Amino acid sequence: MAIEKWDEEGKFWEDDHGLLDEGQIAKLERADASEPLRSPIPTRMISNGEYMPVPQTDDQKRVEARIVELAETASRKLGIGRRQFLASTGGTAAALIAMNEVFGRFFDVDPIEMFEPAAYAQAGAPRDLFVFDDQLHLVRGTNLQSGHSLRAAAQGPTAGERYAPSADRGVDEGGEAWRPWNPDLVGLPMSPSNFQLVQFIKDVYLDSQVTI
Repeated sequence: MAIEKWDEEGKFWEDDHGLLDEGQIAKLERADASEPLRSPIPTRMISNGEYMPVPQTDDQKRVEARIVELAETASRKLGIGRRQFLASTGGTAAALIAMNEVFGRFFDVDPIEMFEPAAYAQAGAPRDLFVFDDQLHLVRGTNLQSGHSLRAAAQGPTAGERYAPSADRGVDEGGEAWRPWNPDLVGLPMSPSNFQLVQFIKDVYLDSQVTI
């Protein structure tokens, strides 16, 4: 388990740390070995080292099979190998088309984009598109305990003395032991609802600059 990979003296994780036990790891194989198709868009889940992946669904299998069919046809017409095609913009278009066929039309993609990079570029996102990739977390509604310690660290002393850091933790780069990370959190109540779905939707989709 992961705790066995923690070096308490050096305070670091060993390179091969993970949360799966040996029995779970024995049931898995490397993603590059289990999915030889090398689809530009994955057609099955893989483990991130924390959880066992969900088996490939029937719909995912149909998407994968359709990608193979489209890639075989398109690569022959273009006179290139299937792997080369899948690594191109045409391969991405083929994967999106396959998902539209299986799950219903969602992606705005035209078959010509499999063969003409210019058509793909014209229909795609602008070259100067800014993408901010971030990872967010929330806590399930039945869990009333998780989240408080990290929120307290970000909020500072107004979180309450019960969350005060231990004296041996030291100080930050400003010489303070418990300085708020986010001044906007100062004084707010420490409620379990702060970390659950309703608040998550409010913070991300209503009160932030996120647009859909």
